[in-house]
Amino acid sequence: MSRAAHLANRAALAGCGLLLAILLAAFLLPSSPAAAGGEPSSSESGATASIVNGKATTIGQWPWQVALTVSSRIAPRASTSWRFFCGGSVLAPRLVITAGHCVADLNRGQIRKIEIVSGRTRLNSNRGQVARVTGLRMPVNASGKRRFRGLAGAADWDVALLTLASPLSAEPIKLAGPDEAAAWSPGQVAWTTGWGITKAFSQRVPARLQVARQVLMGNGLCHRADGVAYKSRRMICMGAPRAHASACNGDSGGPLVVETGAGYRLVGLTSYGDGACRGFVPSVDTRVSGRQIRNWVARTAMNLTGRNVVGSGGTPRPAPDWCKVPDVFRLRQSQAKARLEAAGCRLGRVRTDYYSVGQAGRIVGSRLAPGWLAPPGFKVGVWVAP
Repeated sequence: MSRAAHLANRAALAGCGLLLAILLAAFLLPSSPAAAGGEPSSSESGATASIVNGKATTIGQWPWQVALTVSSRIAPRASTSWRFFCGGSVLAPRLVITAGHCVADLNRGQIRKIEIVSGRTRLNSNRGQVARVTGLRMPVNASGKRRFRGLAGAADWDVALLTLASPLSAEPIKLAGPDEAAAWSPGQVAWTTGWGITKAFSQRVPARLQVARQVLMGNGLCHRADGVAYKSRRMICMGAPRAHASACNGDSGGPLVVETGAGYRLVGLTSYGDGACRGFVPSVDTRVSGRQIRNWVARTAMNLTGRNVVGSGGTPRPAPDWCKVPDVFRLRQSQAKARLEAAGCRLGRVRTDYYSVGQAGRIVGSRLAPGWLAPPGFKVGVWVAP
């Protein structure tokens, strides 16, 4: 695939998560099929792509994970998986954190028609707890205007806190603290979880909770992909090491966590990514571990619950050695091979891109963008001009 094709694919990704609030609002209207007691369509459920090429897991391993659903009172005949539209994490018994774009377009009455499902591996089981949402908090500026905004398919200040009518017994998770910066440094292994569909454009969500291993990438990778839309202070760049697993934006708000000696720490919330869930396109999470958002969450949570939701003293395992894919654009194959090997990678399959414009035989694109962190010796496929 040529560099131009890579850029076109990235530009084509719509912030599908930004549509979830609109879909939810439509789902809550009295005239919707769910409100009338019918079975909603897949688009109305709002549960689109989340974790592709992950594996089944259990809620016992990730107990803070919750699902945001339309209230069963609104859609009494719809299953939980049909009413599910976003993910979230328990910060305190009566407090859940999620992505701002999941709820930003909802009014107060609609917010109170959301239920939080906790303690379930299978969404459609009867286990765990269900708690009604009573309130919403999102960051605002000095004039009281929300900081959340969409830009070129991205979502800045993409965070929200939901208060609950009844307490959840699930183990809460803490945000990574200021002295735990190693937990969110590039190269660190992280885990993303959720119930979103496991195949792009599928209409079915998985029966069980899914998890995918990810690597925190350098900001440069997402800066090159998204340009000014990527805000490194409030966004975190990630992808699977072999570019095969993806956390898409449909199951937004779900947790991205890193294991430390003091327990798991929350470092990100699923925010946006490639709408087709292709692993070679990096995903972007809300950087809840960054100073700006972490400080807002900590202050707001303390005011609402009296609890400190920020961790301290946790040390993650040392980050693995990675091959950092170099830029091989316009190089000859021999030059590209040498540069890749110097970075700890290898030259993979070489294909001809008959639609590209460039000097014959020179590299016009690679399977992984420059800056991607892959396993040592990973074979990077390239395209050359005819």
